[in-house]
Amino acid sequence: MSFTYQTLASHDHLDFTGARVDIGRIRAHTLVMGFEYGLTDRLALDAELAYISSKYKGQLPESPHDDGAYHPTFQDAQLGLRYNVLKNPLVLTPFIGATIPTHDYETRGHSAAGRNFHEFLMGLNVGRQLGPVLPDAYFHVRYSYAVLSHFNGLNLNRSNADWEVGWIATRRCSLRLLGAWQRTQGGLDLPKDLTEENHELHDRVARANYLRLGGGVTFSVSRSLDVHSAYLTTVSGINTHAVGGLAIGISWRFSKGLATARSSVNTSEKKLPTLVPEI
Repeated sequence: MSFTYQTLASHDHLDFTGARVDIGRIRAHTLVMGFEYGLTDRLALDAELAYISSKYKGQLPESPHDDGAYHPTFQDAQLGLRYNVLKNPLVLTPFIGATIPTHDYETRGHSAAGRNFHEFLMGLNVGRQLGPVLPDAYFHVRYSYAVLSHFNGLNLNRSNADWEVGWIATRRCSLRLLGAWQRTQGGLDLPKDLTEENHELHDRVARANYLRLGGGVTFSVSRSLDVHSAYLTTVSGINTHAVGGLAIGISWRFSKGLATARSSVNTSEKKLPTLVPEI
């Protein structure tokens, strides 16, 4: 089980050219609750649920929720299934998953809870240790492709990649360099494509691309309990928000039954501060 708290701040919007525009401030606090279960030593099931509270302060509100107050609510649930096909020399773990909104939450405005889309995801985790040259270092890359139903005539499928390069500094402490990348296949360029007809939908259908970089640390309190923290910030992007985010959380391995391969489990860990919702 894992519990991760994230605090995120956006001070600039990025238009379709990548230029930063200050049209207000967004602050979001999120709790992500995760559960993973090893069905066998290669097959695992995971689930996540996000609870978010965000607010907007600025001169250009876009919905009644942009009133400067927090509006806490549950957002999306994620379900996934992954299977470890190779452990040496690379760890290869393909996966499939689904994103399911918990209810019909607000999708308009800067402080919207999310986009309220059902998604099907498929992808691959790849990782390995860097020995014998760097025996205490490793890398891990997670790629996913999200398939959505066409919305308002737009193709909103997207590719995401998260990666980390880590160094096991001591028996209990590891340091990580982190990155996150997104490319949306279609959608609106903002503000170029804004019209009166699509203005209320533009937060959901923007062609959002970004690159974010950061770092983190994980400390093993015991064989079953880890504490992790990470910080990520936007380096570049279009049609999205420039954000900085801090994540702090714990992961607890409580099973004493099946000896689930740690390589299969570790390739699924999500310790990057992600923008929840994708606002």
